[in-house]
Formats: sequence, C-alpha cells, structure tokens
Amino acid sequence: MVNEKKQAEMVRVNTRISKEVNDWLDDKSNRTGIPKSTLIYLALEQYIQQQNVVNEMPKMRELLEQLKRVKGLEDLQGMTM
Repeated sequence: MVNEKKQAEMVRVNTRISKEVNDWLDDKSNRTGIPKSTLIYLALEQYIQQQNVVNEMPKMRELLEQLKRVKGLEDLQGMTM
C-alpha cells in the first residue's frame, strides 16, 4: 500500500466513468459499506502494484537464469569429485 507519508499528500482528481462502471461501484459500495472513492483508490493502488511487478519481471527472469547457471556449475562440480 501507499505509505502514510504519501497518504498525507493526497489530491482530488475528477474524472468521467461509464454508467456501467458507476452502477458497479454503487452496488459494491452499498453491499460493502466502502465509499466509492475508496474503492477507486484501492483499485488504482492495486493496478500500480501489478505494474510494478510486471516491470520487475525481466530482472526476475535474469536472476532465474543466473541461478540456473550457478546450479549447473554445482552439478558439474559434483560430478568431478
């Protein structure tokens, strides 16, 4: 989640959404008691987290390849002993 320091720096944003999305938000808000603005905030926060993970995937892939190479070397060393 966004840290507390950033939460203190919140700003208001106005945007347009489709009637379908608004109806979904109304229904979800009514069923959960969570304000629509909070639902939107949480959805955007989750989207940002997902994007951060996607952006880190190439680094994770490279680390995996490095681990495979190290494991391969360990296997070779075990065969020579």
